[in-house]
Amino acid sequence: MSRKRLLMCPPDYFDIEYSINQWMDVKNKVNKEKAFAQYEELKTSFKNVGAEVYELTPIKKLPDMIYATNAGYAGNNIFIKANFKAEQRKYEADEAEKFFKRKNYDLVYFPENITFEGEGDLIRSDTKFFLGYGSRTDLKAAEFISKKIGEKVIPLELINPYFYHLDTCFGPINDELVIINENAFSEISLNKIYDNFNNVITTNSNDNSVLGCNIIVIGKNVFIGEGISEELKDKIINFGYFINEIDMSEFLKGGGSIKCLTLEIY
Repeated sequence: MSRKRLLMCPPDYFDIEYSINQWMDVKNKVNKEKAFAQYEELKTSFKNVGAEVYELTPIKKLPDMIYATNAGYAGNNIFIKANFKAEQRKYEADEAEKFFKRKNYDLVYFPENITFEGEGDLIRSDTKFFLGYGSRTDLKAAEFISKKIGEKVIPLELINPYFYHLDTCFGPINDELVIINENAFSEISLNKIYDNFNNVITTNSNDNSVLGCNIIVIGKNVFIGEGISEELKDKIINFGYFINEIDMSEFLKGGGSIKCLTLEIY
């Protein structure tokens, strides 16, 4: 099995300088020392289970670059660059574009009229691709991506403003098992999820308050934000996985947790 490859961005300029989601409050400033400690703990934890971690160079005046997963999608030597909805984030993906260009990836760009916010909204289980739409990413992105990667992309409609990206409410562990926040999806999309997974673990309000679906899976290790319920932990463990809880409290201020900080390179 090949090593998991991950792309992150240090929190040098991370702060709450504007509000573009329900979690952000410009009065709720980031504790920089704590943010660096949490980031380093996450990065070290990934490396401790054998992952290879790359880092982008953070850019001043782009405080949300810490949420590296939104920069695009990287797989099979193709990088599909994000086309952000919010003006404040428009240039965030430029450093990721340079990174993958240096690695000789084929670069794919969206038309200006179709928004796409990277692996925050395009999530794959082992073999299936799911696209969250309705808040940040355009439904039209599903067909565009499908043609570029040669795979079926299953669109899921997001209806709750607190769970504005798919990774905030949908965390596949493998092709058969997924963690979801049922309150984030339309009824039709919920049915699609249940049709595609034999085992669906649902979260409670406590889990949702710390973005319990926002996970990274490396082998049998599930990395998840600190503060999830014992019930959720037990359900994951019962499927044979190990829980790795990391304090993500500073990054929750911006509406993100573990997956948000981590772009997976497939």
